[in-house]
Amino acid sequence: MSASVQADSLTQLPVIHVSPMGNLANQMIQYMVAMKLANMIPNAVISNVELPDWGISYPPIESSGPTYEVRGLHRLDLPGLASRMRGGEYRRLFLSAYGQRMENFLEVGHYRKVFKASFASEIGFNHDYLVCPVRAGDIVHGGYPEYTLIPVEFYEHLRNETGLKLVFVGELSSNLYTVRLREKFQDALFLSHQSALIDFETVRRSKHIAVSVSTFSWLAAWLSDATKIYMPVSGLFNPMQYPEGLLLPFDDDRYRFYLFPINFAVLLEHHAALHRRLAPYWRLVPGKILERQLLEAPRFGRSVDMMLDLFDPEYYLAQYPGVGEVMGEKNFAGARFHYEQHGFYEARLPFRLDPYWYASSYPLAGFEVAQGDYEDFVHHYAAVGRLRGYKPHP
Repeated sequence: MSASVQADSLTQLPVIHVSPMGNLANQMIQYMVAMKLANMIPNAVISNVELPDWGISYPPIESSGPTYEVRGLHRLDLPGLASRMRGGEYRRLFLSAYGQRMENFLEVGHYRKVFKASFASEIGFNHDYLVCPVRAGDIVHGGYPEYTLIPVEFYEHLRNETGLKLVFVGELSSNLYTVRLREKFQDALFLSHQSALIDFETVRRSKHIAVSVSTFSWLAAWLSDATKIYMPVSGLFNPMQYPEGLLLPFDDDRYRFYLFPINFAVLLEHHAALHRRLAPYWRLVPGKILERQLLEAPRFGRSVDMMLDLFDPEYYLAQYPGVGEVMGEKNFAGARFHYEQHGFYEARLPFRLDPYWYASSYPLAGFEVAQGDYEDFVHHYAAVGRLRGYKPHP
């Protein structure tokens, strides 16, 4: 069959066209999602994926519609999309989303066969070492709230618990955080960044891995055949903090999950103080228990009367100008009525609370929300925080 005839035949098949987003790991995950979707649609073909590190190349395929663009971040209705593709409602899907949720993936074995790399020499570390990929780089200045640094104290905890020698891999250029790592662990190995593929495979081919808060290290660990994977449920890995994503393999026996208080990235000069406050609170939680906690959250109820006790009509009208347009700009009674009838059920904020300050100031509150006791910090403050003398903002 000639190339032109083959190309013409592909245009008649259901097409999943990937719009690449992010860096290496994010694009790998997009391809993983496309593979899952293609697996659900007979004769579907994947378009526009270039992952040269893995020898993967799917040139763009031009085809006619009807088309549909899958937009957003991570929550994707793959069964519904596949059903509509099978029924002919769509013939071409544009995948313009990351899709970083466990239900969007096939079993890990499918991907281990796809993502293969060969090296002239052995890389990775044996059972005597704990490999700790470091995500620092552009996140150390606190610009991405969910990308939290792993506390130096947590690595110390793992070293003492496992007795393994620490190996730090990746973004190790000098800054206040990496300097603290080097000073604390003077007997550790520090492997500066070489290339994305070498760093990835160094982590992946090691037997004990401590995941950092990054999709890069998460994916390297998940694709590995490691004996133990130590995963801090922190930042974007905590569904109570970042419900859009879900990268917790609850049923994978390799994982040891450490539930952290909800915490956000801070300016680099403040990270050490924050991490010292967090240190007493993280807890090892078995995967099944963690899954149940998250499914049943919030454990304690949230009532409209509880919120009305703290309702601030001036704040509410300033926060939601549309309410003032309907009720009147100074109509405090109308604002209260609106919240009672509508705002509470629409998850509108009844009073001012700074979640970043609250999380940093009260790590116990962060842990109680993280484990699913309360829906969020507003709920926590109304239920117990005010009784403890906590403040909702500076």
